[in-house]
Amino acid sequence: MHTFKTTLKILLAQRLMILIYVVWLCLMMFGLSWSIIAGLAKSDNSTTFDSARPEVAVVSRDVHGEAFGDALRGFLGKDCDLVDVGTTSEELQTAAASNYADLIVIVPDGYTQRLADALADGGEEPQLDVVVSFTGAYGSLARLQVDDFLRLTRLKALARQSATGAATTPATLGDAATQVVATLADDADAYPAIHVADDPKAASDRQESARVAYVTTVKMGVYPLLAAMLVCTALTMTSFAESNVRRRLYASPQRTGAMVIQEFAGCALFGVVVSLLYWAASLALPALAGLPIDGVPLPTILYSGASLVSYALIAVAAGFMISMLSANAVAVNAIANVFGLLIMFTSGMAFPVDMMPKVMIAIGKLLPGWWFCQSVDAVNGVDGRVDAGAWLSCNGLVLLFGVAFICLGLAFSKLRRNRPDLSTPGATQLAEA
Repeated sequence: MHTFKTTLKILLAQRLMILIYVVWLCLMMFGLSWSIIAGLAKSDNSTTFDSARPEVAVVSRDVHGEAFGDALRGFLGKDCDLVDVGTTSEELQTAAASNYADLIVIVPDGYTQRLADALADGGEEPQLDVVVSFTGAYGSLARLQVDDFLRLTRLKALARQSATGAATTPATLGDAATQVVATLADDADAYPAIHVADDPKAASDRQESARVAYVTTVKMGVYPLLAAMLVCTALTMTSFAESNVRRRLYASPQRTGAMVIQEFAGCALFGVVVSLLYWAASLALPALAGLPIDGVPLPTILYSGASLVSYALIAVAAGFMISMLSANAVAVNAIANVFGLLIMFTSGMAFPVDMMPKVMIAIGKLLPGWWFCQSVDAVNGVDGRVDAGAWLSCNGLVLLFGVAFICLGLAFSKLRRNRPDLSTPGATQLAEA
């Protein structure tokens, strides 16, 4: 028990490593997770709807078609935002090249006269000059509205021509276009407003966001927990391997195996505490973002918490293995970061599994991070389903990695005991007086 308490004192004395690997590294992962959680918290639009309004410019060059151009602007202004792009060729080219508007409609000079002549004798109708934005579909949708305006104006002009028998002129064409806008303005059903009914699944949408946020945060612990526990455990247990300490330990009546077990137990306790704190933070982040925690199924919370604890224990086992090599602090930090990053990028946490090449997946399955993430996915609570069998098998594989690390560490320890490297001289040297 004395060795256990000493291990905890040595472990807690490593304030710099705890600050860097436990505090700072976990905060960095929480920062990444928060950016995802904040997006999930804002993405719920189950009960709101904002209609997109394309930006449209109407340029009229027809000196006899001012009424027609004004009517076209009035028609489009109901569902579009009208912008000014100028009238000169240079200004229009600049607007088109810079994609300033979603749609530019140009009424050419003499357009209303040619359209009136076409309606009078049944000839081919002239076309407006249009420039549609190349970056989205809003311009194409606005162009459909322009076609509707032309169709309604043509019908209105033909109805007047049929009723009066008089030929259509640019003036009467402008009157017909103005009447179209006025008629639609008086018709309440012409521009129906969109009413959004309350979605009975709106609450479940936010609950689903909370579940995704929690599971994502838990899986992000694959790197900080491994790196933190590996470094802290390795440095703590390596301090017992210093020459003077080893010489006193070998001279003590306590068995070496019992001391090693107490050292490992002290580091394991620290790993369990850190993993539980990480687990609590994973629950707190969605709540801080305003997402309902009750959206995360209770089995998901409990099973994933157990996965974090088991993963922290195999990280402690990895640190025990490294400590048996008597590596210095620089080597321990290098091993922790390289091994941790390798596990992070091959575990399926950093990238979706369907986007990972087969080589990365094969490497990931040879490392504990893959099976940790798989255990969390098995109980992620999609549609309330929890696969306890898959979770148990994945965590069993994770713990087997821990057993393998411990066995390798014991093998390294035995080699070191068989070939002790104590700093004392081979024989006592008498000092000369």
